[in-house]
Amino acid sequence: MPDIPVYPLFVRDATNLDAKPELKAYVFETIDFAPVRGYSAKPINLLILIDLSGNFLRIRLLDHKEPLFLDSAGTQKLERFASQYKGLTPRHTIEIGPFNDPGLRDENVAHVKGVQQGTISVKAINRAILTAAAAVATAKLKNGADDNVTAPVSTAIPKESKETKDPKLTTATEETKTLSPSSKPVAEITEPRQDHHKEVTASPVAEKTNPINATNAVAMTDPSKGVNDSNSTSQTSVVDVQASQPTSLNIDSQTTIHSNHELNIQASERDDWITSWQSRRTHIVIVLCGLLALSVALIAQLRFSANPVRMRRLRTLYLVFTVGFIGWIAQGQLTIVNITAAIEALSSHGDLSFMMNDPMTVILWLFAGVSLLVWGRGTFCGWLCPFGALQELISLVANALGHKQRRLRTALDTQLKWIKYVILLVLMTSLYAAPSFAELLVEVEPFKTAISLYFVRDWPYVLWAMVCLLLSVFVYRGYCRYICPLGAALATLGILRFWSWIPRRDECGTPCQSCRHRCEYQAISPTGKINYQECFQCLDCVSIYQDKERCYPLIQMKKVIPEVSRLR
Repeated sequence: MPDIPVYPLFVRDATNLDAKPELKAYVFETIDFAPVRGYSAKPINLLILIDLSGNFLRIRLLDHKEPLFLDSAGTQKLERFASQYKGLTPRHTIEIGPFNDPGLRDENVAHVKGVQQGTISVKAINRAILTAAAAVATAKLKNGADDNVTAPVSTAIPKESKETKDPKLTTATEETKTLSPSSKPVAEITEPRQDHHKEVTASPVAEKTNPINATNAVAMTDPSKGVNDSNSTSQTSVVDVQASQPTSLNIDSQTTIHSNHELNIQASERDDWITSWQSRRTHIVIVLCGLLALSVALIAQLRFSANPVRMRRLRTLYLVFTVGFIGWIAQGQLTIVNITAAIEALSSHGDLSFMMNDPMTVILWLFAGVSLLVWGRGTFCGWLCPFGALQELISLVANALGHKQRRLRTALDTQLKWIKYVILLVLMTSLYAAPSFAELLVEVEPFKTAISLYFVRDWPYVLWAMVCLLLSVFVYRGYCRYICPLGAALATLGILRFWSWIPRRDECGTPCQSCRHRCEYQAISPTGKINYQECFQCLDCVSIYQDKERCYPLIQMKKVIPEVSRLR
């Protein structure tokens, strides 16, 4: 078997400095064995310390690009999730529960607390940890010992300053007792290597620790003494590894095959998402019923919109359902991140299986895709987008309080609508030209702040979300019409729509302008033509089309019929 990027950790007995250092654990990165993709379609990388019995001693999050957890608070949530694996082994059956799960465990089964709004992310972390640890344990561990690794003779002591010491890595915790009760060593792990074949970008997760000369080295010392302690009885022993390539390890493949460690990774990737769907069956049923009701209403649009008062009430109720249940409860807010993640996954010869852990996203995208072909972007943007629904509800409240949104001049409205397409173009280009800028640009969407995180986020994001919502008080759904890159993407794909579904008459536009003046989205031209790329399928024009009090042709017909009867 070829060399693998696993690094042995040795401990020197502080009471006997002449004794040969003893192998106690292994250190490795999950990305070398299991580059599991998260919600961003990019691998999550963790540093794992595992003892010779397969027990996790420490797990540290090194790098991630999960969009919901990029800030420090979000990263800490993922770190706390990963820390729950301490004391477990790859042989445990690990079940991820809700964020308030009690976290019970025994020698065979362990329940870990999930992360709210982080289903895909935590499942990716779980799979990365278990798969990587299983690979290392199968290759390196034999009945709790490894006969193929010899302890180095070097006793070099790293030179470091106290200012660079990371307190999180030098605290004496429970894993120190596991390694050696007598000497109580503490593992200090240096900055992970950067292989020439693997791109590693800066992340708020991993910060530099003690600068040891060997790029991949693990130092052990007595926690009661500082690393810089001059006391000769607390000398540090270091595994000196060349930075250019991983440690050379000879593995007996025959022994590996017949290893006594029967490792059980309890679920495949397919089983993971099946479990997710089963656990959310109630949400799925409710959403499917909501989508069915919406489909029936849109198919029978003439009957649904025949009574404008009833239609407005039903639409308002559905918008409340969209915000309250689809958005805040079921976490079904689709986002431009779904599109960028899919593009990055497919362009790197991957697939979209990572999305299957989020049933709401899959169901809503499937429905949005079908409705895009039938009706255009309006079905999702007008009925199923929680943030868009929230804007419209705010506008309705403002109207009820006597404040009417301003209607922009047609020329200005047309120009402003191009902004969202420019944002989309820059975002798609930066995915390849400047990925770090793309990660920043997706924050133009306030969906994550307002819907996914309930406004519990750093103040700049909350301020931006509030500005977007406040805009709808003055301009009807201003964010949706002028800024939203997801709306721009759906509008662009809207050219695939099969037919023009809004009923029209010859008089529409000439002479009748009733629908155009009443269209809050300004999606009807003076000629009466519907701009389906900007239509939100509110059905107001369909209602006017059959209203004898508002439709000019019907009003004229109403006048003509009595006149004809009188002449007879």
